[in-house]
Amino acid sequence: FFCCRMAMKMLRPKVLPKVLAQANTSGVKTTLLINNEGSLLAYAGPDIGNDAVGAIVSNIWSSTEGNEQLEYVIMECEQGKVVVTRVSEVLLCLIGSDLAEFGMLKAKANSLRQYLEGPLSEVLL
Repeated sequence: FFCCRMAMKMLRPKVLPKVLAQANTSGVKTTLLINNEGSLLAYAGPDIGNDAVGAIVSNIWSSTEGNEQLEYVIMECEQGKVVVTRVSEVLLCLIGSDLAEFGMLKAKANSLRQYLEGPLSEVLL
């Protein structure tokens, strides 16, 4: 018999950009956290028109909301390669350079989603 105790992750607003910035390696330029209306909540990396990107990504995601099994939207655009996934009630968007591999973007998005899911679900109740 043994006992497991899970430590609760706390999410501090000042730390969120630093957490997002951890994904900005290996070709990832910018990482965004966007609400359902397309407003930017947090980002890490250069501003490449992040407000406009957030609105567009949110619109694309909402057009696919009927698909219950959708986990990712993967696309290529002027800014580079983009992977979007839902984390709790918000969208996580990774924008990579043209040289970034979609598999790497998706893996980083998945890792960040797993890390942020608990803390964001607590904040966004």
